[in-house]
Amino acid sequence: MTIISIPLKGVSPLLRAQIESKLPEPLKIPGWKFNEYRWRNLTQINTKNSDGSTDNSVRIGGTGDAESLQVSLRKGIDLTELTASIYPNNNLINGFNRLKNLLELGYKEWIFAEYVEDESTRTEFQESFYECLDDFRATANKGKGQKVISDKEVEELGRKRFQNRKDQSKQSISKWIRTLDLNWSGQKVDGVANKICKDFTRKGVIESYNRDEALQYLIQNGIGADLLNTKDSTRVARLYPQIMRNFVENGVTMDLALFDSDACSHEELDKRQTDTIEELKEMDELVIKYAAKRMMMIGTHPWNIVGSLSQKIGVLTRKLVNGLVSVG
Repeated sequence: MTIISIPLKGVSPLLRAQIESKLPEPLKIPGWKFNEYRWRNLTQINTKNSDGSTDNSVRIGGTGDAESLQVSLRKGIDLTELTASIYPNNNLINGFNRLKNLLELGYKEWIFAEYVEDESTRTEFQESFYECLDDFRATANKGKGQKVISDKEVEELGRKRFQNRKDQSKQSISKWIRTLDLNWSGQKVDGVANKICKDFTRKGVIESYNRDEALQYLIQNGIGADLLNTKDSTRVARLYPQIMRNFVENGVTMDLALFDSDACSHEELDKRQTDTIEELKEMDELVIKYAAKRMMMIGTHPWNIVGSLSQKIGVLTRKLVNGLVSVG
């Protein structure tokens, strides 16, 4: 970290030149071209849209409040970090949290990277200026103090981007996410793209609920039941110990309300509900058979730990037995 102190009242031409020469290379963003660095009075920076609300179009829950950022800014400018960005007429692209902290600390002016539109570098997913702006804001989340864009924010941005596009396939959405350069793994990109794609497939066919929304539905309608997501069979395996514990401790039936957070068609919803009910029955039958057998063979333990894989590096472990570390 290399920090240069910034006078609260303003910055001399010599200090400006020194700072500009030492900042990291500006971001290269599709649809945009770095123009030059601009020193601006902080009160001149526009962060509002036409209705007067803070204009950070990719955020759902605000930009956060990083205490560590304010501590750093109090010392000056960190030359290892990218500065906030603007586009012509002093409109802020990113760095909303940083601007807020600078004003609170009493700074009068600061350096911004000014970008201008560059239609020659637009991607196939950028048909308007505002789509380019959204993508810039989604990408520029790596600087200190900037809250990294969340999965939900990318999902919401994807829904907005593809809602009127003919190609709403997972492949197309994955390709768009990759243009944002979020440093996500391929698995994460595909997972988020799949969720957005399924949202479009379900629209007008299936009422979508996540667990929180399903729970709220039960509360609002006065339904006293536990939720079971029919999305996959692992949900039954996780819930069944609770069913057994409830029956052992209370001797009563556990009421369950089914929902599916992932189904895209009526047929898929019906099949998953049927499969889940069948899995519950099979699990119950297995438990009964297990309990009966266990009582007949009370002296025989159902499991035996034969050892553990050796995973501690640089530590003398217990004696190896057949390639495994002895435990217990």
